[in-house]
Amino acid sequence: MDASGALYGNTHTEGAYGYGNIFKLMPSQGGWTYTSLHDFTGGTDGGYPWGQVILDAHGNVYGTTTAGGPTVGSCSGNLGCGVTFEITQ
Repeated sequence: MDASGALYGNTHTEGAYGYGNIFKLMPSQGGWTYTSLHDFTGGTDGGYPWGQVILDAHGNVYGTTTAGGPTVGSCSGNLGCGVTFEITQ
């Protein structure tokens, strides 16, 4: 949660491309306003975010994915090894 009361999170397999997304929920008139901050493509940007997201003092969002990124070494098939991401706001 940030200082304004917004909540941040991720979905593992939702989003526009089915590889998960990062979202923000803002309090709004007794409810919440949903904003998608990033829809993962499963490519170099990653896919299937895992674990909690972390916010820094500037509102940037950090986290990891379990797929996407490099496909070398001991990665499983063509899914990639995953990435560490930053979403700047």
